[in-house]
Amino acid sequence: MNYEELLETRDARKTNKIRLPYGFFYKRLIDGKYSNFVEFHDELADNILFNECVRRQCDALGSVKNKHQLHFTPNQEDEGIYALAVEPGNYITFEQLLNDSPSVVARKDFLESTIRDLVEMAHELHEKDIQYLCFAPSNILVRKTDNSVRLLLHGSFFLPLKMQESVYDGLEDYIAPEVMANGTADSRSDVYSLGRFIAYLYESSGVPFELKHVLTKATAEAPEDRYATVDAMLGAMTARKNLRRSVTLGIAAVAIALIVMGIFFEAVPNTEPVEFVKPVKEPINEDLLDEGFDPLTELGPDADSATIARAIQEYMRNDSDKVDEKKIREFEAKAEQIFRKQYSAAADQILSKIYNNERMNNTEKNFQASSAEVMKELVKKQEELSSKSSISGEKAQRIASEIIEQITEKKKAALEAKAKEKEQEKNNQE
Repeated sequence: MNYEELLETRDARKTNKIRLPYGFFYKRLIDGKYSNFVEFHDELADNILFNECVRRQCDALGSVKNKHQLHFTPNQEDEGIYALAVEPGNYITFEQLLNDSPSVVARKDFLESTIRDLVEMAHELHEKDIQYLCFAPSNILVRKTDNSVRLLLHGSFFLPLKMQESVYDGLEDYIAPEVMANGTADSRSDVYSLGRFIAYLYESSGVPFELKHVLTKATAEAPEDRYATVDAMLGAMTARKNLRRSVTLGIAAVAIALIVMGIFFEAVPNTEPVEFVKPVKEPINEDLLDEGFDPLTELGPDADSATIARAIQEYMRNDSDKVDEKKIREFEAKAEQIFRKQYSAAADQILSKIYNNERMNNTEKNFQASSAEVMKELVKKQEELSSKSSISGEKAQRIASEIIEQITEKKKAALEAKAKEKEQEKNNQE
């Protein structure tokens, strides 16, 4: 007896029958070994049409080689097929797995691999015009050794019975409306049922924001409003997850900066008064752009980036015959220098909003909230100045990040010095 058989024997002694929509799954001792059986409900076993549906399904599934499909052999008596002998293995329902081990959903990739495996299986079945129809937790089996999903009987084979209400009693929420209403089904019916199952997976923690739209579309009442295939649904889920990951990476630097500033805020109770830098009020007049004007030597220190940009355009228009790359690079360097000065002044003024007595006396939570608003303002100012200059948005973002870091470090150093000075005064008084 190997290890898996030992586990089966041990578990069979304490396992009761597991209820499935069409019967009870359990282990039966035959010739000293436990075998898997599904015993059909009496009203189904006595139905001649149901017997035909089971035979037809057994023949059709012989060509399905996917590991997530459980194979079986009908057990027949004179009255008809009363049970199925299912391939070896130790299985429980998905519902039972989560009841016994709810923490399994927190394991890395468990939810993603479960959804991916079911989509893969459904895709293969749909190519053979087979639909599972009921992806309810109590109608999906799981192999206990690795928690991988298994499917057994597929609902589309039982559509001719016109007994959906009795077969799927209590599981109606997981079945597409058109199946329950008139016994019709296609791949979109599985999109609906699988969407309901995915929502069930996130029931305890809440459906992630990026998946809500996908699941709403997947479980639409009308089939034409859903995704056409399970692959399209999975593709939409993946795309939205990737989009969220990109956005998360984009704000990661800001989040880290806020955390560092919050920690620093707790360590330094007071700050020095802020000296604001006056912004440039007037740009250079248009008449400075007359012929023969060289912005590199005549613009002066108070020119803004917009003036530099116009100067470059005018230079290239009036002197197109003698424009060279070196001159353009000089213009761009001047534009970058002006952008640095303008953004430094703006950033210093904006950051000062969270470095004052009122803010420093707030709680860390309030400080973090204020910091978030300040960071939004810094980004807005960077985009505003960048759009008026001749430098690229990417370069502007890099320069802005450098300036924010420099100003923050400067203010932190000043705060530390001020705190030490006050502490020294206090010690001297004592």
